[in-house]
Amino acid sequence: MLSSVLLKKDWKQVSLLWMLLITLATLAYTMPVWTEMQYYDEQIRDIQQNPSQYQEGTQNDIATLTIEDFFSATAGAGYMIGELGTLLPIETVVFLYVVFGFLMASVLIGSERNSQMSDFSMSLPFSRNQLYISKWLIGVSGIVLSSIIGGAVMLVLIHSSRYAFLIEGQTLKVTAVIGLVILIGISVFTLSLWMGSFGGEAISQVLWSIVAFLFPIGILSLVQGSIYSFTGYSSYDWYAEAMESLPMRILSPLVNIANVDTYNLFTDNTEWRNFMTLAPLSSLLFIGLSFGLGLVMFNRAPQENNGRFFMFTNWLWLVHVIMVLCFAMLGGIILSVISYPTSVTLYVIGFVIGGFLAHLLAKRLLYRLNLKLKS
Repeated sequence: MLSSVLLKKDWKQVSLLWMLLITLATLAYTMPVWTEMQYYDEQIRDIQQNPSQYQEGTQNDIATLTIEDFFSATAGAGYMIGELGTLLPIETVVFLYVVFGFLMASVLIGSERNSQMSDFSMSLPFSRNQLYISKWLIGVSGIVLSSIIGGAVMLVLIHSSRYAFLIEGQTLKVTAVIGLVILIGISVFTLSLWMGSFGGEAISQVLWSIVAFLFPIGILSLVQGSIYSFTGYSSYDWYAEAMESLPMRILSPLVNIANVDTYNLFTDNTEWRNFMTLAPLSSLLFIGLSFGLGLVMFNRAPQENNGRFFMFTNWLWLVHVIMVLCFAMLGGIILSVISYPTSVTLYVIGFVIGGFLAHLLAKRLLYRLNLKLKS
């Protein structure tokens, strides 16, 4: 059982950030919708005031067109100036959750280590599992509540507007999309909280969170670019299939976000079935995976390494190798694409240069900076 003492302690740490998230999420859900509807008003007004400029675009007399006709998908019947998919501010809200997921997790773990508060927390009569779960629940509650409030206000705003017909019969689908946004927000926060076991202070935790967030799609892009550099031919079908695969969706919330086609989500039944089958499932699997790994690593994180750039000093060699390989591939790709067709020789040269520079960077970042931050 979690203690109210733990929850109150973690709440005090992020209470201002938590309430700011509620406020900004409500604005993120509603302001873009309001702005988009104002844009619709301007477009319709311009067409009605200048019918001669737009008459060629429709078979009907512009003077007889209703508001619904300006959103008609039927060719020649009206004007397709917008749809429900363009009205919903999904990308804006997801971006907000990515930023706040990193910030809130870094405050809950990284800032504790910066202020030596984590030593006090570890001395309390609670297990590390309880400490970690308490932090996770505080962050998740802010994400869930902010989406419930913001999403509800957004639905009321759309239903009470002159464009309510866009959402008629689609309210449950929009609610499902809001549910996915919540899962994505929880995924990013859980990932960043997991990275708190590797970063010994707040800034390094944010950096490791960004690396972990981008790594799956980044390494896939590097492999694809390296194949192109060697062969001069790139199978974009292979790349697209890999990006849309369930394993990649489970390993990266960013990939899961990229695979949601909000423009065709409400008009294409196949797209909707794929969305309902894969997106929530992969998000839940990622949350379960990252939460479990975060719990394990939080228990094993050496408390004496608080303040270091990387907590697990015995794993520095592995991080060093990964950095060198990634930067080496990036250097090879950059140099090889200078020529057409691509040159294997230039790729090898760029690979060596990129790897060497990454080695120098890793030595300073992972070893010297690690000791400096600790001291």
